[in-house]
Amino acid sequence: MKQKLLIFLTISLYLQSCDTNNNVPNVYVQFQIPLSEIGGVGQAIYTNDNYGVKGIIIYHEGFNNFLAYDRACSYAPQENCEKVELNDSLAPSFLVDNCCGSTFFLSDGSPTGGPASVPLKQYHTSSDGSYLYVSN
Repeated sequence: MKQKLLIFLTISLYLQSCDTNNNVPNVYVQFQIPLSEIGGVGQAIYTNDNYGVKGIIIYHEGFNNFLAYDRACSYAPQENCEKVELNDSLAPSFLVDNCCGSTFFLSDGSPTGGPASVPLKQYHTSSDGSYLYVSN
């Protein structure tokens, strides 16, 4: 019985070491941004790189509904080139990491192509009518 358990644990550890999907590190996020800087429905902006792990994308999805994603790709966030971008700065419809080729839905951050199988890290958003608050 002990030998079977040891074999199972060894195989489990081996399979986990082969997993190329890395979690984006947890970092403290809490800031506010004037709503006037974000733009209208369907528009998105990049924040400074000092927010989140590699910066944050804020998307104005609908009336008083904003989404905030970390720009660190969920595939290999430790790699310098892994940084998610909007597919189109004027009318974005999805997010893409040009380094690994992963793509993500803008509506929920879930992967749609490429090697990533884990959604993008999403942050909590709230608004008071003048400012958007982003936190985790």
